[in-house]
Amino acid sequence: MPVRSSARSQALLGVVACVVVWGVNYPATKIAYRELSPLAYTGWRFLIAAALILAWAARNGAPILPPPGLRMPGVLLAMSGIGIYQPIFATGVDLTSGFAAALLNSTSPLLALLVVAALGFERIPRVAVAGTAVAWCGVVAFLFSAHGSADLGGATGNLLCLASATCWAVYSVTSSRLSTRIPHATALATTFALGTPLLLAYCAPAMLRQEYRDVSVLTWVILVLSAVFPLYVSFRLWAHALAVLGVAATTRVGVLVPVVAGISSAIWTGEVFSGAKLFSAAVVLAGLALARLERPRTGAPDPGR
Repeated sequence: MPVRSSARSQALLGVVACVVVWGVNYPATKIAYRELSPLAYTGWRFLIAAALILAWAARNGAPILPPPGLRMPGVLLAMSGIGIYQPIFATGVDLTSGFAAALLNSTSPLLALLVVAALGFERIPRVAVAGTAVAWCGVVAFLFSAHGSADLGGATGNLLCLASATCWAVYSVTSSRLSTRIPHATALATTFALGTPLLLAYCAPAMLRQEYRDVSVLTWVILVLSAVFPLYVSFRLWAHALAVLGVAATTRVGVLVPVVAGISSAIWTGEVFSGAKLFSAAVVLAGLALARLERPRTGAPDPGR
């Protein structure tokens, strides 16, 4: 049965909302890091988000864990989506600029293409191969331009962002392969139920060392909003859009996340955009757009945003 145009319009509005929320979240996180350490911020953020996600799953009668035969893939979802991914992501964002973090993390679909191709899960269209090649040329140019340039972020932070993008690519591919075997609500609940305890164990020392008397109300507001909107709300909007619009149409709009992050970073954190930065970023975004003209089903929402 064809999806009504009104339903498609609503789903598209949801995708646009996700793009705006995720893009704005990068500079907002940089502002919060001025008073909270990255790991303390991440620990509290996911403690809130996990409570919301698990309550939502329970309210909808979704099992927290998948069937016994799918427990190990569930562990992989939890580790690649939160447990291992989030500490790398949080530290990478701290050590580079908001725009650089958004741009480099947006390469996760390209890495997912490499994963599915290497494992023989999907045959990658020629257009996607060409787009991937263009985007990686832009990434290399961005990393070389960043050497010794403060406005392009530190090399360590940029490489950590690529590592976090790799983790998310593994999560996306795993989530896609399990989409017909584990209901979305259960997959999401499993990711948070198993991944958050490991994340909290890693973040706990930083959370205990944090001097909370110096943390402003604004930073706490950013933390709570970052748990509610980029994670809890956007996850559900993105999943709905995937069901209504399909993966290709939904993830195509995701290319705009670095653009929103760049504009909001310039406004709120004073990030500077040199010619080299704009050129290499434009190459990456052009490659991403080209690669997403035809994509395999690897488009899950990003809990790091």
